[in-house]
Amino acid sequence: MNVKKYDYVIVGGGIAGLASAELLSRSGHSVLLLEKGPKLCQEASASHHGWFHFGSLYSIFPDNQTLRTLVGGIEDTIDNYSAFENMNIKIDAQGKLCFPDNGSGWIRDEPLEYIVSARNNADFNMFTFDGLKSYLTKIFFLFTWEIAIKQFISRHQRFHKHNWLGSILASKWIPKAGIGDYSKEIIEKPAYKDIDLENDTHFKIKGYDRPMRSTAIVSDLVRSFLGSGGEIQLDQQVTSIGGTLGEKFVVTKSGQRFETGLVIVAAGKWLGEFEDADEVKVVASPLLVTYPAVTSHHFVRMTPFMEKSINHIHHTINGYTYSVIGGGDYADPNNLDDVNRTIENLKSKARDVFPKFNTAKVSTHYLGFKTEVTTKFKERNYQYIIRDHGVGEISIVPGKFTLAFSLASSLYHHLHGTKPSKTVKMASYDDAAAYVGVSHHGRLVLEKLELN
Repeated sequence: MNVKKYDYVIVGGGIAGLASAELLSRSGHSVLLLEKGPKLCQEASASHHGWFHFGSLYSIFPDNQTLRTLVGGIEDTIDNYSAFENMNIKIDAQGKLCFPDNGSGWIRDEPLEYIVSARNNADFNMFTFDGLKSYLTKIFFLFTWEIAIKQFISRHQRFHKHNWLGSILASKWIPKAGIGDYSKEIIEKPAYKDIDLENDTHFKIKGYDRPMRSTAIVSDLVRSFLGSGGEIQLDQQVTSIGGTLGEKFVVTKSGQRFETGLVIVAAGKWLGEFEDADEVKVVASPLLVTYPAVTSHHFVRMTPFMEKSINHIHHTINGYTYSVIGGGDYADPNNLDDVNRTIENLKSKARDVFPKFNTAKVSTHYLGFKTEVTTKFKERNYQYIIRDHGVGEISIVPGKFTLAFSLASSLYHHLHGTKPSKTVKMASYDDAAAYVGVSHHGRLVLEKLELN
């Protein structure tokens, strides 16, 4: 019996696997995408805030690389995905980014605001600390926070001034902002009726990150993948990968065997098969979901003390507007006490900050998981990863949902040394519907309201 052979078999139907499959397929390659679940992008890729990271949040980092990667992600998305009608990151005639939205665009043109804790805030109170390490940390941040915020503001100034039609790449120019770019003109006093934060110890900066419609993004990628001849098989848990270079095969739990020239592993749990176990890190971050929304504002309370930060984005599903509340704290998912600590910490902050939190009709939480390949110093890693293992197997990690487009573009160049095709052929929404679910927070709201 003849067994169909594919150019690529991709294991894992999260956003990394889907974006890579779509770009390879539209460029003329035969691709099979295998997903263990009943829908695509329903695990880590459905458990995020719905926050498209353009780099605004990470402008606070002292290094240039993280911001360079995220701004480069915008360039890659515009370069390789502009043929998608709903991909609404555009450049206007003045060379500025704009986000025309008809209600189905990938990006909602509603910028996040940053409510920044000033040095007179209680966060910096030197009379409250937990041990010597806590005290020294406060001293360090007391003297460095103002420098970090000035860099944050300077990078925002460059982002808003950048000419995206010019010859200088945004990813090279924006991260290098210096004190000469600093201006107080974008600093405002916060004034919110439904957010309880001290106006006198905070100031506000308009960011450039925005909420996204992740379901619309997934749907469009699936439509393009199917339209270019890509194949998807759901409920296919891979149990083994074998063969030699150029003659690989994948076997699933159901006993099916698929042959290919190259296997691309985009499933986080498989990373241990390829990476040093000490390099693979999974972190869990709690997210709270409330209906109705506790505020109409998208914002981040920014502080150098990550466990005290809080953020809010509201979304709408079936006409119901609800809140997704997160923070900067995270836990080891295998440590139940640590997980419970982060959940209770976030709930406590939400009760303090949102007067409407305790009266919400729906109030629940879930854990978002992120798989990372850590650096040699074991710190958090926000970069996407492509690892070629030299035996017909490649592993990929997106770093963030919004970096999947850069990951796919870089993977294609790694494999073929050229740019991918920019022409898309879209299957119908009905054809894609069988493979597309909703976000985890949206599903929770529907379940709680008994609308499913």
